[in-house]
Amino acid sequence: MNFKTTLIATVLLGISGQAMAADEPIKPIKPVQSINLGQVELGKKLYFDPRLSKSGFISCNSCHNLSMGGTDNLKTSIGHNWQQGPINAPTVLNSSLNVAQF
Repeated sequence: MNFKTTLIATVLLGISGQAMAADEPIKPIKPVQSINLGQVELGKKLYFDPRLSKSGFISCNSCHNLSMGGTDNLKTSIGHNWQQGPINAPTVLNSSLNVAQF
């Protein structure tokens, strides 16, 4: 009886583990096929260019600071004319894998 109970418990655990793995929302990342170095360099220039902002003083990196994990570590971000925004700056790390940002 003890062997039978152990066997049934093992089978049930195995089945439940497979069911949980099938429902996993995070899928493995596909490897990058090719990298266009020209596009990478252009993206880097645009990301750090403050001339794209309304004031001419704020770049993407101002709020999404790559040296701070892709964010500004503030409760709510500061924007144009030192106005406090309604939300914080989400990290940009791995943002290319997001389906939607907001």
